[in-house]
Amino acid sequence: MIFEMKNASKSYRRGSNQVLALNNFSLQVEAGEILGLLGPNGSGKTTFVKVATQLCDADAGELLWRGQLVSGSRHLSELGVLLEGRGAGYERLSTIENARYFCGLRGAAFDTAYFESLAATLEIPDVRAPLRQFSTGNKLRASLLCTLIHKPALALLDEPTLGLDVIGVETLEALVRHCAAKGLALIVSSHDLHFIERLCPRIICIRHGEKIYDGPRSRFLRFDHAYILQVQSGPGGAPILPEGLGDWLVKEDCLELPLRDHSQACAAIADLQPQLVNCLSMSLRQVSLRDQYRQLVGEGVTDGVAT
Repeated sequence: MIFEMKNASKSYRRGSNQVLALNNFSLQVEAGEILGLLGPNGSGKTTFVKVATQLCDADAGELLWRGQLVSGSRHLSELGVLLEGRGAGYERLSTIENARYFCGLRGAAFDTAYFESLAATLEIPDVRAPLRQFSTGNKLRASLLCTLIHKPALALLDEPTLGLDVIGVETLEALVRHCAAKGLALIVSSHDLHFIERLCPRIICIRHGEKIYDGPRSRFLRFDHAYILQVQSGPGGAPILPEGLGDWLVKEDCLELPLRDHSQACAAIADLQPQLVNCLSMSLRQVSLRDQYRQLVGEGVTDGVAT
């Protein structure tokens, strides 16, 4: 066991109100594990990261590092942290200068070969140019390098895809998998559900500071139906469904029909084909992590809890 948080609670005062950001929150992380942390804005994800890194103290609960109660800041030398999509890099310094500085700050020797390997993997354009000359995406790449340069045992990545283009996200995904294969544990907090779905074998979902799901991605994605047929009906109204398919579900400006599996989806489209030509639009999509996430926490939810 690398890291454990036990029954942690944290509240803030917002004006005259007391806001509970974490409520009896527990978490265990093993070496080499990639864990996806999901939750709407204000659910407590960033508060979890801040408590884990002792940027703020919990009101209650315990932190354990390698089975021992955390005392002081000794465990921080084995942590890598990217907070809210930003690193702690100094913009007047270059990537290599920042990397040397953060290694020294954590008491780690600077490994030139490892630095060059990370820089090449992340495709940082010029490691000797000051960060202020970089685009937003390249600043994030440099911050990711500085998060990992001291070879931590656990990396906490809070919104690591912010500002990255498609190639950058793919590069990050490959880097995370490579690091996990070497034994690095990672907790990835992100609103990019497709990224989390591809990357994380274990999912934790948090709302109002409380854990509402913790388990395998496969179980999180277990649905009664595997496909959704979505149509926007035309002037003639909704297509009439064949017997046995149930009723259309009204979703904002369209209709949805859950379908059990691939065979049922093919049969439904074949039966409905004569009517679908009169619809304004039609799509068939496979159920994803986003559907389960919306079901658990709601769509467009703002909890009003400090992040």
